[in-house]
Amino acid sequence: MNLLLKVGRILRTGVAFATFGFGALALAWVVLPVVRRGGDSDEGSQLRVQRWIHRAFRAFLGWMERLNLVAVEFDGEPIGGSSPVIVVANHPTLIDVILLISRMPQADCVVKREAWSNPFLRNVVSAAGYVPNDGGVELVETCAARIRAGRSLVLFPEGTRSPRAGLGPFRRGAAHVALRTGCPVQPVAIRPDSPFLSKGEAWWRVPDRTPTSRVTAYPPMRFDRGRGAASRAAREATNEVRELFLKELSRERWSHVGS
Repeated sequence: MNLLLKVGRILRTGVAFATFGFGALALAWVVLPVVRRGGDSDEGSQLRVQRWIHRAFRAFLGWMERLNLVAVEFDGEPIGGSSPVIVVANHPTLIDVILLISRMPQADCVVKREAWSNPFLRNVVSAAGYVPNDGGVELVETCAARIRAGRSLVLFPEGTRSPRAGLGPFRRGAAHVALRTGCPVQPVAIRPDSPFLSKGEAWWRVPDRTPTSRVTAYPPMRFDRGRGAASRAAREATNEVRELFLKELSRERWSHVGS
């Protein structure tokens, strides 16, 4: 990769990270306090905050595309919808949640507990009513309550970023919520063609061309517990979803990163 082009791409990547950080602070300390003054219920306030996060993520994704840092191709079904749905996605890069929320005006996200200690994110995740992922049985109950309230969820069943060019084990939380509520699960496969921003990859390790992420949303799937045990039904549902991801991800391979 030409040295000047590489330096330029690294600088643009740094600009994007700085934009995200300052944007998160502005959202937390300027925009959201105004949004939350509507005097409505906690639920109403959370939904309004989530709509603003959707707008902010959509704008940030557009900014990354204008900087030629990433190209995104969405195909398949619309992500989310007018009825509650549990969106489950693999997690190959740092920007996966941005890709999803940029398409969903309402989404309750299950995120790492560390986000509540992050100075850039803690006020945002708290105001949006996002759910920490360390709750065990309580996590399932909280998510089920959101579904019954007519809200949609976004979960990354691996619990962390995917291993490089692969797929980690799936936790069964999404399946338990689906079986408990009767809510459909919508798989969304994210397939980057570069390891840019993947697990263990330094942000300054930029590719020699604009990487593309293809986001494929499948039709929602319904799972029936039937007469079997809940644990067995959740395991079978989780395995079925994970097999779909493995089949989808096998269609693409990452390209090499420029040196």
